Amino acid sequence: MSTKNPILVNHVLSSNVESSIFNAIFDYHRRFAPQGAQIRVSAESLPDATLYHYHRPHLEPCLSQPAVVTVHHDLTDPDPWLALSRFLPRYREAKLVVCLNRTQQALLARHGINHTVVISHGYNGDVLRPKTTKPRDQRSDGKITFGFLSRYYDRRVKGEAYLSDLVKALDAERIAFILVGRRRNVTAEQLSRLGYEVRCYQHLPYALFQDLYEAIDYLLVTSNFEGGPASLPEAMATHTPIISTRVGFAPDFLDDGQTGLLLTGVVDEDAPRILRLTDPSDPLTRALDEGAPTLAATCPTWREVVQSHFEAYLDLLR
Repeated sequence: MSTKNPILVNHVLSSNVESSIFNAIFDYHRRFAPQGAQIRVSAESLPDATLYHYHRPHLEPCLSQPAVVTVHHDLTDPDPWLALSRFLPRYREAKLVVCLNRTQQALLARHGINHTVVISHGYNGDVLRPKTTKPRDQRSDGKITFGFLSRYYDRRVKGEAYLSDLVKALDAERIAFILVGRRRNVTAEQLSRLGYEVRCYQHLPYALFQDLYEAIDYLLVTSNFEGGPASLPEAMATHTPIISTRVGFAPDFLDDGQTGLLLTGVVDEDAPRILRLTDPSDPLTRALDEGAPTLAATCPTWREVVQSHFEAYLDLLR
């Protein structure tokens, strides 16, 4: 893909607050931008840009045009800082609203905002690839290993309360955990007290994420609210089955009981289904083992994500 005329895309942050997630996204955009396109990141909009892409539009009194905005968060999150009413004026002002999932798109449509497109997060195809063995097959004790990947927030939006109740209904003799994320040592201590085998990495270089997915049998997501999470496309790329609440990307990609497990949030309903996965001969286990690899074809790389953004940019400029 290339552009006929030079294009300068200004990613506007609207504040100087650092975000490792945003930094990674902008790095991918710089790396995979088509020939003839430039990427510039700034706190305030630049005067000479061809197009402005805002990531914290609620901090702006108005948008420089032509403007694109991305919905990075769960629009139902009750945090006052993320209240939908703070975002709607800027979403209406933008020429295009990029949603990460169809749930966001449907909610905005109910508010009369239809100039939207869905472009999910991607995975790094240079780092992640399908794994060739099941971690459970490498263990002598028959345990399965859950990966739980997210930083700990004091608001406990990652479903810590539900997780706390869930693990009491599961079986430490059959399940182990690998936790990745800042302050996840708090969760590790709770799990250890309940007898679970736990490994915890508060920081893990992305270059080691293939090793991480090679070590887990299932990705576990218990979040109450998510725009993504970014771990879903990573798990799909590595053929790792996903157990998730119905947040973010999960309803878009997962077919419950076939390509993943969608949680209800009710422990008495969810725990028995999860425990079935500890039996390799259970039909549910076999279904997820066979279904999860089919998701890789539906999951974009970051190169494809950036290409989709530029296709949307060019459509808008035309």
